[in-house]
Amino acid sequence: MNLRKFICVIFLVGYAFISADILFAEPLTLDIFLSQVKSENPDLQSSKLRAEALKQRINPAGALDDPFVAAGVDEVPFGAGSTYVRRYQISQSIPFPGKRSAKVAIAENRALSAHSNAETVNREVTVLATQVFYKTYYNTKALELNDQLKTLIQTSVESIKSHYQTGDASHHDVLLAKVETSILDIERLRLLREQKILHALLNELRNLPATTPVDALSVQFSNNELKELEVSDLKDQPELKALEHSVRRAEKEQSLAELAYFPDFVVQGMAMQPSSNMVEKKSNWGVMVGINIPLYFMEKQAPLEAAATIDKRASILEERKMKNRLNTEDIDARKQFNTAKNVVTLYKTEVLPSTTLAVQSAKNDYIAKRISLVQYLDVLKVKRTQELEYLAAQIDVELAKTRLKELLSSPPILKLAPTKPSLFGANAMSSGGMEGGNMPPSTVNMGRGMNIPSKTSSGDNGSRSTGMGGGM
Repeated sequence: MNLRKFICVIFLVGYAFISADILFAEPLTLDIFLSQVKSENPDLQSSKLRAEALKQRINPAGALDDPFVAAGVDEVPFGAGSTYVRRYQISQSIPFPGKRSAKVAIAENRALSAHSNAETVNREVTVLATQVFYKTYYNTKALELNDQLKTLIQTSVESIKSHYQTGDASHHDVLLAKVETSILDIERLRLLREQKILHALLNELRNLPATTPVDALSVQFSNNELKELEVSDLKDQPELKALEHSVRRAEKEQSLAELAYFPDFVVQGMAMQPSSNMVEKKSNWGVMVGINIPLYFMEKQAPLEAAATIDKRASILEERKMKNRLNTEDIDARKQFNTAKNVVTLYKTEVLPSTTLAVQSAKNDYIAKRISLVQYLDVLKVKRTQELEYLAAQIDVELAKTRLKELLSSPPILKLAPTKPSLFGANAMSSGGMEGGNMPPSTVNMGRGMNIPSKTSSGDNGSRSTGMGGGM
């Protein structure tokens, strides 16, 4: 075997291995994707680390102040003389009883609130990642539909031309077929642009470079998609728990502010050792106990107590508001789930079977030359579009289930199914292709910078950029 043949064999073997890797690559399922997000997402990791950092501050919050230690000389005479006294001193500040435990409780509730906030971030990212995953899958199926429709029209062009030559079709039908092909090309460019953004979002959520290739997505809809969901229990809802800990923190801060009126203690020990030429003096020691007097309580302690009382009242109102918001959100999410499953049932039992019969009838009419080929293609397009709408309705059920399971006070909302099924129409081919009367309207603006509410450690509402469009 000469060198050229050997190189060709090596190339073919390597290509075979690469092709095998691509062919047998594991598809990306929702569970796999969510596990990658939860292990690598920077937002999740940073929220957990901040909660852990606050946990490490609990014990130091109740620790005593460091003791003060001093050493020096005393009773050194001015002018001549070498007599002096060595003085050693140590003092320890001891807070009034109850202050240390209050500080520990404040730090503990702040850490628990941060932990609940981390759980809230986990829910937010889970909901967002699920929506991006299903939107990408929907985009993939829309591209497949686009290719199918284009192939169907291209294979029918010759038939239209032959009908035109025999006088069975008008020149208008030929032009419409060409225009429809161009419309599908434009639609494909839009879908491919959207796909690039969606793939970048999938990688962003997994903390990967935006240009990382995305494996083929695999979706298996659960068998219980149409079953009723259990009633939500709000007592373990992290957003509510975070505010509950904020209320407890505010209560302890009020107690600490009230204890500030009482003095702290200072215990001081002293030891003195005279120089060797001071024979008349002996070494001695002493102990002192002092207190700090809150003399300026009207300027310091009183305003702090008032502030703590106001903060407590505000925290209670925030907790009450959160309960009301979550109860409303639970009702809204449950109604969305019921509506989504009813839409799935409607497509499955009425829309798709009726359209299948219509397609068969249109086929017979086309064979009998009672309708034009363009009209027959219109019916086929509507059927394929309704199949995509049925997929969108199934996805809406899964998204509604996720919304109920990962309950949030202000979740991002994504709805893929249209408000009504696509209908048959004589002008459907000229109505905008897949983005016109035959495709579900674009319900999602996949831009940048959607904000999801996130709770700070103090329980106040903030905002956090997630990187998805504001239409969700």
